[in-house]
Amino acid sequence: MDSNRFAAFILTAFLALPAAAYNHVETVSPIVQGPFNVACSNVAQDASRIAAGASASDYWEGRDGHYVTELLANPDAAITFRVHPPIDPLTYPTTWFRNVDFVAIVCYPTPRTNSDPNYTLPGTNDTVPHMEAPGAAPKLISAQEFYTTLGQSPQGASGTMRLPFILFSHGLTGSPISKGYVQILALLATHGYMVGAVFHGDPRISPVRIESLADLAYLIAFNSNIVEMQLMRPLSLKAFNDRMLGDSRYLPAIDTDRIGGFGASLGGEAMMHLLGADITTTLGYDCHSAPGDSRLKAAVTFVPYSGQSFLPAFCEGQTGAAKITKPVLSLAGTADTTAPIRMTQMATNRMKGTRYLVQLDDVPHQFLPEYAGDLVTWMTTFLNAYLQVPWDTGAMGRFIRMKGVAGGPNDSMTIDVHVPAPDPAIGLVREFHNTVTNHYFLAFTPEEVSEILGRNQAWELTGQTFKAFRAPTSFDAIGLAAGPVCRFYGPGPNSHFFTAVPSECDLVKSGRAGGWLFEGIGFYIVPVDSSLRCPTGWLGVNRAYNGREAQNDPNHRFSTSDSTMRDMQSQGWSYEATVMCTPP
Repeated sequence: MDSNRFAAFILTAFLALPAAAYNHVETVSPIVQGPFNVACSNVAQDASRIAAGASASDYWEGRDGHYVTELLANPDAAITFRVHPPIDPLTYPTTWFRNVDFVAIVCYPTPRTNSDPNYTLPGTNDTVPHMEAPGAAPKLISAQEFYTTLGQSPQGASGTMRLPFILFSHGLTGSPISKGYVQILALLATHGYMVGAVFHGDPRISPVRIESLADLAYLIAFNSNIVEMQLMRPLSLKAFNDRMLGDSRYLPAIDTDRIGGFGASLGGEAMMHLLGADITTTLGYDCHSAPGDSRLKAAVTFVPYSGQSFLPAFCEGQTGAAKITKPVLSLAGTADTTAPIRMTQMATNRMKGTRYLVQLDDVPHQFLPEYAGDLVTWMTTFLNAYLQVPWDTGAMGRFIRMKGVAGGPNDSMTIDVHVPAPDPAIGLVREFHNTVTNHYFLAFTPEEVSEILGRNQAWELTGQTFKAFRAPTSFDAIGLAAGPVCRFYGPGPNSHFFTAVPSECDLVKSGRAGGWLFEGIGFYIVPVDSSLRCPTGWLGVNRAYNGREAQNDPNHRFSTSDSTMRDMQSQGWSYEATVMCTPP
């Protein structure tokens, strides 16, 4: 076989075409404030109860034996619930035998006619917008007003608008109404979400400080208490979810099929556990399951705590993160020593579902007002896309093109792996990797996937997939159709080649590119246009080449992931072009 001739043909063909781009190439304008008016549940407090030398925030954050329940002026009007930890003295040494009380706050879009006053929090100038009056029902927005506010047709919508519900988990020793958090809570609600946040009161469980998480001596001394505190967060969030879905006042406004999450710092870790990640429970890297919640469909984390190099949060080598199969977007700072970005990178690479990591240059372990544009833009676009909100059908198309947000800290997407959800009407192309030959291969039919897995242990599924079609399919809206993808086999290098370009298929069939054998149609997919671009809203399937034609060992890798293409280039492979288009 003349593999050199084949390689030369491929290289010449793509050098003659316009320069191709990855998927995530657009820097977008920041979005901060949404269009909706916001109201929140009652958290009115009696400041006269604050002990001498203490502040209201000490109660909100659970310091010095206090908790926000002591300040509530109208306890019956607040959202409260109780958690009884598992009877497991080793994992929950201080709480397994008792109930733990929690308070939460909920914010949501409300009608423009809501005249309830804002509530100024004691000791601050921060406000809770349109706080519910004691005994009053929440003033929920109607579907008609919701769509009208967006400038969209209500399309016969009636009754209360069913909103995505976002579980919100603040950072270590913070609270939902501490400075910064209360603003983000309300901002998210302006974008059309009901957002619910728990007052975790971390110091009630462990005497931990934010700087302690980077202190080995402190972690050794208080490890059991810290682990208990870490586990109480997802446990309380799951209980809060139960509480909200059982509350007849709020349930009419909750879309139970669209529950997402947002967590900062330790709240980010809590989101990972809710999605399935195991937790490191000892300094010897013992691994333990954590409370999860299958109702959570996707989550965003900001400067998430993923552990330290000497004690990863998700078991040794972050292997516990491999149980996460649902979409996660993490934003992490390069100047963060409390939650080092390298630990989140390691955890993200372990995940099995859709996963993204956005690097925030020079951002430490804190939230500043100038970060709001980046955080809210990434978060709302991602959640709208992966929760598939009905009023923003273009969210996925925007997200799969996003590279960064203008203004604020310099940000860039460093990991992007989209794993499409199964669709009975569309097939999935699944990628294999051979650990012996370092070759990649695409299999389309379930029968072939099963055959490969049962026949040769050297072939392993990488977890990367993309959608394709079983037959020619027309898409009138974009004026294109899914055409055949030719599949070829090279006996010499024991390698396969796939192409959706008819002229390329004909040339390889002719033998002028070497002795490649035509095996038939692998699947059907939309080809790129003459500029190697895909239709708006579609993902490009990119192709990399190992350059081993001189060794008679040519092989290609196909992926929708830009970061995968960069990884292949770092291993000496060449990025060729976007060669196919797939619906996300």
